[in-house]
Amino acid sequence: MHLPPSAASGETLLNEYGLYHLTRLKAAKNLQDMAGSWEKCQNRLKGRVDSHQAAQAGTMTAMAVRDGEDTALDDAVRAFALAVLQKANNNRKAPFYLNYFPQGWSAVVSAPLENEIQKVGVILSKLAEESDESLSAYAGPIRAAMDSLTAAMDAHRAALESELQAYGLVQTEKINWFDTYKLNHRTLAQMFYQDPKKADTYFKPAPKGKKPAAPAPEAPVKA
Repeated sequence: MHLPPSAASGETLLNEYGLYHLTRLKAAKNLQDMAGSWEKCQNRLKGRVDSHQAAQAGTMTAMAVRDGEDTALDDAVRAFALAVLQKANNNRKAPFYLNYFPQGWSAVVSAPLENEIQKVGVILSKLAEESDESLSAYAGPIRAAMDSLTAAMDAHRAALESELQAYGLVQTEKINWFDTYKLNHRTLAQMFYQDPKKADTYFKPAPKGKKPAAPAPEAPVKA
């Protein structure tokens, strides 16, 4: 018997090899105990796979929320930058504008998220000393947007960690699945000791591993 590829996904093991094996066992009246044990093994792996898929969905959702909050912060910074630029008579080289955006506002909104948070924090610290109330009024919306993005980033990191843990549990359960799969084969081969190859018929044939390609001949070294 050729085992399924060890790199096969949990879904492939469940829905192809595992289901085939379970169906063959259930069809044999004298193998109902083995069928029951194998079904429990299948269910354990399915539970881990389902949990991992749910964790992946959670990560994607958290990413979408984070990116939405990033856009909201970008919009808040852009609105403030336009207000500052108007005060600076649309002169991007004016000291007043450069005080808030020494590299331009695009350098803030296009920065990696952690850096963007830091840059916005600097802007807020300068806004705290701003005497122009029409500009200082932007501090509240910017801070709210920054706090929302920070919370969304934390949620995304937590979701990634949960997904990683769920993936590890799938890999552990796959090992258990393979161990039980091989044990069932050995048990069946012992039952059919007069014709051990009959045990193979209870398992979906798996492709043989490819042999490594022969190394290509080295090109002659030119003088």
